[in-house]
Amino acid sequence: MRPTWADPTQDLLELRDRLYRLLDRSFVAEHAEQAPPFSPPVDILATDDRVVILVEAPGMSRDDVEVAVADDVVTIRGERRADDEGGRYALRERPVGGFSRSFSLAYRLDPDSVAARLEDGLLEVTVRRRERTRDIEVGKAEEA
Repeated sequence: MRPTWADPTQDLLELRDRLYRLLDRSFVAEHAEQAPPFSPPVDILATDDRVVILVEAPGMSRDDVEVAVADDVVTIRGERRADDEGGRYALRERPVGGFSRSFSLAYRLDPDSVAARLEDGLLEVTVRRRERTRDIEVGKAEEA
């Protein structure tokens, strides 16, 4: 009986194929269905009389967002829904799901003046600032 020698090149190719199959099963198939957590980027602009909050919200409609102001805290909630078309994702980078962002600002806000509009994937929330201070006249105490 003659000895047989293993072909190192063939062994390396087989190892490579096994590794590719392992990676395909481990990462792509299992994690492709899950999008990363969703927390939209926000910019906050303060002027002398108002605060403007800009939230990136592409793919969302007005029905998908909610804005509330209470105790000088602005809360924005929403949900970006998946665009499932009956298939299975091989790669998913656009995040989906619900989010809630709250901003406690260093300004007194007027909750009755909140205005929000969603246009071209940008949510703009505008809240008027209230006066931070007011002058109070100190009177003389009356004698009893």
